Amino acid sequence: MQKTLSLFNQFWTCLTSVGASENLEANERKYVRFTNVIATLTTLAVFVYIPVSIWRQQYLLAALQTIDMLFVLSVIWLNWLGYTNASRYTYLLVVNGFVYINSCFIGYESHVHDFFYISYIVPFLLFSVRDYRNIVFGVLAAVGAFYIYNHTYQYFTVYNLDPAMQQSIYNVNLWMKFALFGLAIYILSYYNYMTESELSDSNEKLKAQTAELQRSNKDLEEFGSIISHDLRAPVRSISSFMTLLRRRYEADLDSQALEFIDIARSSAERMSRQIEDMLSYSKVARNLPPAGTVDTNAIVRIIQMELGEKFKERNAQVLVREELPRLREVHQTLIHHIFQNLISNGIKFNTAADPQVEISHATEGDRYVFRIRDNGIGIDTQYSGKVFQMFKRLHSEEQFEGTGIGLAICKKIVNHYGGDIWFESQPGAGTSFFFSLPHRPVQATVYSIARPAGAGMPLAARAHSQS
Repeated sequence: MQKTLSLFNQFWTCLTSVGASENLEANERKYVRFTNVIATLTTLAVFVYIPVSIWRQQYLLAALQTIDMLFVLSVIWLNWLGYTNASRYTYLLVVNGFVYINSCFIGYESHVHDFFYISYIVPFLLFSVRDYRNIVFGVLAAVGAFYIYNHTYQYFTVYNLDPAMQQSIYNVNLWMKFALFGLAIYILSYYNYMTESELSDSNEKLKAQTAELQRSNKDLEEFGSIISHDLRAPVRSISSFMTLLRRRYEADLDSQALEFIDIARSSAERMSRQIEDMLSYSKVARNLPPAGTVDTNAIVRIIQMELGEKFKERNAQVLVREELPRLREVHQTLIHHIFQNLISNGIKFNTAADPQVEISHATEGDRYVFRIRDNGIGIDTQYSGKVFQMFKRLHSEEQFEGTGIGLAICKKIVNHYGGDIWFESQPGAGTSFFFSLPHRPVQATVYSIARPAGAGMPLAARAHSQS
């Protein structure tokens, strides 16, 4: 007996889990199982009617019920193929069609049409409450089928079973409703419990992974700081001793030895810059102060002052064609870095007699798209995959100084705010860098009633708004 129950349990588990693959989300797997359970119970319910119809020599009705049973089974087949939504639509249409056909042919007194009330509830079991469109479709299918039955059943009275048989079927239906409802509620509750258990296990694993990731990130940050500090000290020593060596023994060394000293010192200084840039990259979006409002016009003016000497040397200028927007819920240091890097790159990678960098912007939906265009040497688009990677330089150190990490930092900052960065360019025709940042509207003014400090002072209405 126990072996039989075990085999039945295995068969039932296999049948109701058809299509509920691990590739689906846990919540979606739950609804796939629910669909299989309801389809299986409906198939059993339809199967009960077939012998009764044959016994009453209602062969056409028995054939229709057999076809209907096969259609209900096709719901499980569709789940097996992965068409989970199609299987639910099929079930809703088939079950309402089945209730309609049996209600018309068996007779009103059998109360088979009461099953329309059950099919009215089914959509809430097959779809998530957030999937209101499909729920509305399922409810309308049941209501529509009942409406059609209510206006057409009188045309089928000549095919109805005799009153005694209708009463017998009514009694069967009554017990079937109790059995189906009880069994369905138990099974659905069981699978809901199973899904909640799976979700609970997944949440525990996610919490453990999150804690481990936070610990790992903290360790990596500390490790990066320690390594950068320990590396910078000997690198600075190398650079200092190379400088001291040249200063003291310059008269005793030949030109080749002095060249070797200069190369060593230059390499040490470059390594020091790379270490600092790596540390800056690792610190992006870490330990930031609270976000606030940033005026990009002010940032551009500050950068113009900071790079003023370089602009004079190169006869360069920055052109702002229009008023730039104020960004909300961002960090000034990060936004400053983006503009500074792109503007200085536009001057640095530029062999024109009068380098120019032009800044403009556009609003696209909920984002600002900034454009920083220069008249520099340009970039071949075949290198678009390398430009924003760390230490991916397109030119040698002798041609253009730098570590090749600036654009990687820009990309990381832009991605931190949910934006994107890209460029359009042709060699010799300049480059246009684009980056998008969120456009958050100004919050409405909020008035609050507050009592200022000091006894006897009146109540004052103060307006607080975010600039």
